[in-house]
Amino acid sequence: MIKYKYIGLFLLGATFTLSSCKNTLDLVPTDSFSNANAFRTTDDLQQGLNTAYNQFTAYSNNVYVSALISDEAKLGADNSGQGTLTYQYQYSADATTGGDVTNAWGGYYSLIDQANRILAATPAVAGDINVKNNIKAQLLGLRGISHFELLRMYSKNFSASDPLGVPYLTASNVLGKPSRNTQAEDMTMLEKDLADSYSLLPAVTTSNFTDTAINKVNIDAYRARISLYKGDYQKAIDYATTVINSGIRPISSGSAFQGIWTDSNNEEVLFRIRYANNTSFGSLFTTTSGNIYLAPSSKLTSLYATSDIRKATYIGSNGSGLPFVKKYEKSTARGGRAVDLKVIRISEMYLIRAEAYAKLTSPNVLLGAQDLNTVRKNRITGYTDQIYTDKDVLLADVIEERLKELAFEGQRFFDLKRNNLPVNRSTNDAAPSYLNLAANSYRFVLPIPSSEILANPNIVQNSGYNN
Repeated sequence: MIKYKYIGLFLLGATFTLSSCKNTLDLVPTDSFSNANAFRTTDDLQQGLNTAYNQFTAYSNNVYVSALISDEAKLGADNSGQGTLTYQYQYSADATTGGDVTNAWGGYYSLIDQANRILAATPAVAGDINVKNNIKAQLLGLRGISHFELLRMYSKNFSASDPLGVPYLTASNVLGKPSRNTQAEDMTMLEKDLADSYSLLPAVTTSNFTDTAINKVNIDAYRARISLYKGDYQKAIDYATTVINSGIRPISSGSAFQGIWTDSNNEEVLFRIRYANNTSFGSLFTTTSGNIYLAPSSKLTSLYATSDIRKATYIGSNGSGLPFVKKYEKSTARGGRAVDLKVIRISEMYLIRAEAYAKLTSPNVLLGAQDLNTVRKNRITGYTDQIYTDKDVLLADVIEERLKELAFEGQRFFDLKRNNLPVNRSTNDAAPSYLNLAANSYRFVLPIPSSEILANPNIVQNSGYNN
């Protein structure tokens, strides 16, 4: 696991002064590297932004943790201890037992600090204002998204009255000891960051859209996800509709859909993490030598009909007949298991909208069913639209469809959490002692790293964990 000093001193290495016997005053122009001279041109700003994108690989931790704690995965046949404590609900705040669940804390705050450093330097940099605004917009977007991911991992389900959100950092301060903002404050600030980002970004067309950078379309996609998490269902519908109607990345089927997971195409993909040649994420599931560390659960596998293209696309079988996660298994020219991580896709927009329609004060079951059926008919050969009249039945089916559609994309654990549902694993996947996780378990809120608690006396640990 990558270790961080977290919010405080872990970033001191980003600013350093080379040692020399010369007078310090004589060295500043050529021998010193600091925020004052790190960013002098828009090219410098772009390089800093590229580093921030590289740090968004923290999202891979969402995917790994969600698979370990939920019911979508089980320990593989070749597992020799990887993720075992987490899978068995024995994780805590210390690095020895909690590395899987605490690592994202440092990862996201490292990204946030990088964004804040560049944002602070941008006004003084000469250059095209449009270029500078575009860089600023992307940084604000990354900052808002990163705080959201921290919030849903390290806080309870959203409540405007909950005092224990996460520290929302808008400036770099390596000596700072911030306290936790309220959830309401976090939500206000991250929504503002995303709105400010959106206002600065150029219009998106099919010719200039890229799924590896923040843009108006994927900002709206994230706002749809956030609104659903927040319980603002009309806004979730509105944002999802905007993304769907943009036509930028329409839902696909057949071989086009299968090609997403071998990086043969980018259909449906709204935002992804590009792995140039890094194989470490894919190898968390299946190594390049074929060892299966984390496998699809029997429960997940049993949900797919034989006519469902997702079964063969998401789940493979090795020479011994053992299932493995196929989404990240493909070996490409960039290396074995070097497959891009898809952060958000168009199919999720349909499922967000379907769930939100079912949860409106005055539910619209008909429209929700249409969205659910749209996803299914693009995945299941010979599918006939299902008619729904009961919102609760629709909602249950949408949540199950999210498991089938978004498996191993970092959503299942958080879907169960925000719907106050337990983890119920199959008896084929787990021993009785870790077969279930009650909906009210404190373990649905992950522990803040003990190293953060020790370094920052203003941080309050989540209930149930020892510091």
